[in-house]
Amino acid sequence: MTEKFANNAAWIRAKREPVVIDHAPTPELAEHQVRIKVAYTAINPLDAKLQFFDVLPIKFPAILGLEVTGRVVESHCPNFSVGDTVLASLDALSGPQYGGFQKYTIAQMGHMAKISDDADLLKVVTSPVALFTTVYFFTKELHLDLPDLSNLSPTPSKGTVLVYSGSSATGAAAIQLAVQAGYKVVTTSSSRNADYVRSLGAHVVIERTSEDHIISALKAELPYIAVYDNFGTVDTGNVIAQAIGKGTIITLVPYNLPSKFSDVVVKFQATPERHLSPSAKKFLIEDYFPLITKPGSTVFKFQPGQLLGGLDQVQAGLNEQLKGVSAKKLIIAPNQV
Repeated sequence: MTEKFANNAAWIRAKREPVVIDHAPTPELAEHQVRIKVAYTAINPLDAKLQFFDVLPIKFPAILGLEVTGRVVESHCPNFSVGDTVLASLDALSGPQYGGFQKYTIAQMGHMAKISDDADLLKVVTSPVALFTTVYFFTKELHLDLPDLSNLSPTPSKGTVLVYSGSSATGAAAIQLAVQAGYKVVTTSSSRNADYVRSLGAHVVIERTSEDHIISALKAELPYIAVYDNFGTVDTGNVIAQAIGKGTIITLVPYNLPSKFSDVVVKFQATPERHLSPSAKKFLIEDYFPLITKPGSTVFKFQPGQLLGGLDQVQAGLNEQLKGVSAKKLIIAPNQV
């Protein structure tokens, strides 16, 4: 153990218990790991669900926080050096040392990317989980192409993709990747966020005015070559199943459909960043992240973020996230005094 780095964290001691700010150890790095001094951590819907619900296995006490930006302060990874500016998708389910709600966290090679030193770290922190997750599902489950970076405005000639709930971070990432890869994109949105979703490039935006309207409008765009549920509830699954009749739904949160939808299969993968293929990792880590995080780049529209403050604001952020946050992410600055 080393205490070279004085570390504080937002601990959750047990399921449904409130956050407590306390000292956190800084374990020795393993091979292919780096230690990051965290600039910003984005709060994800899964963070709030992990605190209050039994959605995925996690051991307590825990430090949550699934995506960060910051700078490397220690490295056991040949591709990263002290001082590198990085963004990372974290494996907080594997132990508190990997959570983002602390001053110093540990990230694994293959789950992070080196970006420009003058990148806007507050702006880009909303992207790692969304893009690692979406690229996994595109390549492994939905069998979709990734964009050709030499032509990011192709004709939508490859078929129609349904991205249910387009204003979420993963929904916004999926819309942009699919459009850039040459697919026609159909998505759903609240009326409030419809213009935002259109700005991402979606070809058809169905406003969620009523369940009957959504089902009718979704049926009008059949067939879909891929269906991606970014909301991930039984209710959304029911709507999608009624619209498509048969096929596969890829969901971010696991659920079971009623038996009457026996021709619809629901598939889910926990911690998708662990399962990326080498080619998908190369696309994201070596090509796409460096491209979109360059100052002035307009290739990717990052979901807006709202900075709440330091670690003492983590519980307030989790509470707000649980109530519902739309078309933005709440952000913590763990080293802010």
